[in-house]
Amino acid sequence: MFKKIFKSAKSLSNVRILCTCGILSALFVVLYAVKLPLSPNLRITFTFIPLAVTGWLFGPVPATLVGLVGDVIGCMLFPMGAYFPGFTLSTMLSGFIFGVFLYEADIAELKSIILIILSKLCISLFINIFMNSFWLSIITKSGYYFHLVDHSVKNVIAFPFECVLLWLIAGILSRNSIEKMYKSK
Repeated sequence: MFKKIFKSAKSLSNVRILCTCGILSALFVVLYAVKLPLSPNLRITFTFIPLAVTGWLFGPVPATLVGLVGDVIGCMLFPMGAYFPGFTLSTMLSGFIFGVFLYEADIAELKSIILIILSKLCISLFINIFMNSFWLSIITKSGYYFHLVDHSVKNVIAFPFECVLLWLIAGILSRNSIEKMYKSK
């Protein structure tokens, strides 16, 4: 795992990769503006897509940075209340998890769907349900278990759709040989 982390950090010295991470950060910000509200504190977003693509192509370090930049800029451009750094930490960790699971994975193999499911399961369970419920309980000064139930229902419903969407996007990118553009020579 540490080898992946160091390799992905080193890849940021490549100008093409750095520029692509900037484009994926911009895509994150655009998708940050697209929110489907379910309740006052609960919404469906598609920001996981650029995080997963960055993690797959470039690894955990660039995906973490795309999460940081995208979340901070998204909060500035499309505020939904006061900025809270806990959600930025959650987004960064989501990018990191995508990078650890998906970096250098061959999307053409059946094993890739398992990696997509495992990465999304870890993010849904530990980040979206447990961490974000904790952050909301701090912000709203309401019960942790209320937010835990709210987030659990949303994530259980969204999980299969998000996994299928990631698998379809990864397949499209793989068929177009996107990952070959960034392989080190």
